Amino acid sequence: PNKPNHNSPNATLLGGLSGGEYETVAVDNTNKKKPIFFTTEDKSNGELRRFEADGNGWEALHVGGQTTYLEFLDGNRFQWTSNIDAAKYSAWKYYPNTEGILCHNSTLYFVAKVTRTLFILDLNDMTYTSELTGSSWVGQGSF
Repeated sequence: PNKPNHNSPNATLLGGLSGGEYETVAVDNTNKKKPIFFTTEDKSNGELRRFEADGNGWEALHVGGQTTYLEFLDGNRFQWTSNIDAAKYSAWKYYPNTEGILCHNSTLYFVAKVTRTLFILDLNDMTYTSELTGSSWVGQGSF
């Protein structure tokens, strides 16, 4: 409550101008001066976004950066593309309705809840693996 931006929140650049049905965000802060944010979207064709901020700190999500989108390729490879339509198709085909995301040690983890699949992306090698999460959730909860 005593911080200067507490009563004046600003929209971030993570969701673009139109917004969306975003669920979770993770950050790769390996380069402290230029963090990379990843955002999931809970839609059947909801692309996974990668936002490379132009700065750090409070303004990192407000002043500028580059957004690219996850596209799966043949042979368990992936790329970050500026083609949002290719990313939406990839999401629809491989990872619909994503939720939950974590970035740790140059590895990005996220879940597609419709297919109950955990995706594990090696951000250095630009390759991925996946595994089924099973038919039930811890505590027998549901989405």
